[in-house]
Amino acid sequence: MARFPETEPEIAALAVLLVQGLREAAADFPAPPVSADELEAKLDAYNAAGGRAVAAETAAREQHAAKDEALKDLAKSIRVDLEYAEFAAGDRSEKLNQLGWGPRRDRTPLPPPGEVRDMKIAAEGDTWVILNWKPPVDGGAVGVYQIQRMREPGAWEDATISTSTEQLMSNQPRGVELSFRVFAVNKAGAGQPGATVTVVL
Repeated sequence: MARFPETEPEIAALAVLLVQGLREAAADFPAPPVSADELEAKLDAYNAAGGRAVAAETAAREQHAAKDEALKDLAKSIRVDLEYAEFAAGDRSEKLNQLGWGPRRDRTPLPPPGEVRDMKIAAEGDTWVILNWKPPVDGGAVGVYQIQRMREPGAWEDATISTSTEQLMSNQPRGVELSFRVFAVNKAGAGQPGATVTVVL
């Protein structure tokens, strides 16, 4: 047995075929519960309603676009008036309260990051070592991590930078005591170095 369609276009198409079929085969189907004329009228009502729905959706999109443009224009005008008011109020910024506004907030300077934690050697090979650490729990947001290496006592040198909390250090010399430490860095500066780790490859 045929299956009743589920989508709107399929239902409408079936209605067209049914109206045509009832009229052409009136002798075989003389008394349908819904006549061909009634069915055609219902199909016309559906098509008209569909046309109105499309028009309404188009109008709604246009209205939303108009609303967004009006809001953009309103916000621009508000900003202009508030800039004027800030200039006019001068050092009497309390007057801005009358306008539902207030003085500009001073920007909080970004502090340097804190100290990295739990520095350790996660793995090592003949000429490589993987360093691992945890980010600071205090201070400003971390931008990058600066990794330093020391081969001679007191002679720290910048080795590389990392954006993650793990770094592979390849092509390291063998048979030499190597020390590593990591700083968290942002635009405000560098934090205190984390604990030093030492390895001989």
